[in-house]
Amino acid sequence: MRIPGVDKAKENLVKWAAREEWEEPHAEIYATHIEPVADIVDMSGDEIAALLGDSAVMLHFFITEDFFAARFGEEDELNLIDDYLKRRGWRETVSARRYLEALRDSHVSLYEIVDIDPGRSVTVRDLILGGEAVTVNEKLGSKSLARWDRVAARIVTVNGKEVFTGGILRFRHEASQELLSAFDELANRMIEKLREEAEEGSEDLPLELETVRRYIVRGLPCAPIFSEHWTVDTVMRMQAPPPEFRNSDDEAIVFCEVRFPIAGDEARLAAVLDGIEAFERVEGDEAHWAWLAPGSPFHRMDGDGGDPPAAEAEDTIRMTSLGDAALQSGALVLTVNSQKRAERGRDLLASRLGDLVGSPLISHRDPEQAMAEHAEQPDDELGIPPEEAARIIHAYFDEHFRRTLDEPLPILDGKTPRQAAATPEGRAQAIDWLKQMENTEHHRAAQQGEKPYDTAWIWRELGLEAPR
Repeated sequence: MRIPGVDKAKENLVKWAAREEWEEPHAEIYATHIEPVADIVDMSGDEIAALLGDSAVMLHFFITEDFFAARFGEEDELNLIDDYLKRRGWRETVSARRYLEALRDSHVSLYEIVDIDPGRSVTVRDLILGGEAVTVNEKLGSKSLARWDRVAARIVTVNGKEVFTGGILRFRHEASQELLSAFDELANRMIEKLREEAEEGSEDLPLELETVRRYIVRGLPCAPIFSEHWTVDTVMRMQAPPPEFRNSDDEAIVFCEVRFPIAGDEARLAAVLDGIEAFERVEGDEAHWAWLAPGSPFHRMDGDGGDPPAAEAEDTIRMTSLGDAALQSGALVLTVNSQKRAERGRDLLASRLGDLVGSPLISHRDPEQAMAEHAEQPDDELGIPPEEAARIIHAYFDEHFRRTLDEPLPILDGKTPRQAAATPEGRAQAIDWLKQMENTEHHRAAQQGEKPYDTAWIWRELGLEAPR
């Protein structure tokens, strides 16, 4: 929602902040946000801003709004917005003055997006203070945010409508959990100190965690806690080496092709392939075989890749795909995702196919090369209409998630989603897993211009209710 006169009022406020008497307070606020981060990451403020790139702009907005709301002086009698409204407020519209007053009195909290009306609003829950969900009028953010995103922001009420003030920091799920833990740790330390002081004065002082949280958020200058966690997390991720992707045999991911030139009769070669126990012809494709191994991917990652658990009935043993083989233009091509699998597949096929094939050639691409090549390929080269591509992706998700519901997951401490959802202590874990999965899917769909996969059936299947 655009409030008449607010953009111009903000410009005027920024100009007012540049006056000499406000230079020192502005620098003081900037230092409270940046210096702790600089000490942790061992970088200067300029180096941090250069590393953050475009993200530094949002951090700047966040810090600037904290300066607008901050109070200075021995008795907190000085505030930039108070000063501006007293001396120049007459030039602003009524709505703009109300907005500036609300910004002056605002506080930062951590919000979770629970629903989105694209182009109109977002509904959020306060993860620190709790309470009922609030619908915020937000045109731009409702298009870029996704369900279950977590953001540090200020919400103000103007003319009966809730709006974000503009300085919004989007947190990764893990970083937001660390932030919440930091708030609880601070609150518990305050409770302990206050109780000690109450005992010395023989006062009965009932304190609750929620009460102290509210005091920290609304009564203390706590915005630097949010910016510190966000900036440290962002800088650390930008400086971290790229993740090493590994397959279910704990081997580094390298996309490999083993190409055998066909030297004998192709029909006889196909018959030999049909006789290899580990290769299974793909239904509906006479020139394509899947290379399979017993045991689910999770079993192979947890163990040594040997036989699956004996407790599994023969007809329920899950299989892991190691690769696939296909007859292509006079060659048998085995495609796998590691150098070692390429070598194992080459030796297996060479030993069984004999003189039906010539000497194999192995080629490989690392994940970065494959991603770069995919990014350069025009979408229309795939030859699949967007609607059909979406249908294929959603059908894959249907199969994947139905299988996953009965797979042990590390994020659930080795329990399957069904097992986790069946116990009181596991339900919170299952809900958290679903929220993270759903959030990732919403961002994927937004980036590709698709409608996100509907996960409502998974919540129902597990007997869970999404927080509102």
